[in-house]
Amino acid sequence: MSLTTIQKVRLEVGDTSTELPILADSSYEYFLEKHNDSISRAALDAAKSLLFVMSTRGDEVVDIFSISGSKAANAYREALKMYIKDQNLNPVFSLADIYAGGISVSEMQTNIDDADNNYVNPPNSQQVTLVDNVFEV
Repeated sequence: MSLTTIQKVRLEVGDTSTELPILADSSYEYFLEKHNDSISRAALDAAKSLLFVMSTRGDEVVDIFSISGSKAANAYREALKMYIKDQNLNPVFSLADIYAGGISVSEMQTNIDDADNNYVNPPNSQQVTLVDNVFEV
């Protein structure tokens, strides 16, 4: 069975109830469009929105039924923390490229010799004359 991208995002964030989904399909479509169909990034945005929706629900008692919205929001928040800390979902690790490089010694000397470039003489290369008794008048 092949899942649609919306179903994949729903599965990632745990909004799998077919009878009473927390977010509408249009919300998931928005997140997928926003992140160019990246399921993991859309899932992070959707999870944040799910948490906002769940946090607005209070605790209610109707006859013999009780709905603990605050407990569900706290449990979802803790699960979301673990989800966010997953290194596979962190864009720092998934999008980072390795770069190593620098300027060669000959390029540095060429830049120093070019009068059009700004060049700062390091203190070690300048001759400094020390004055004796600076504080005497």
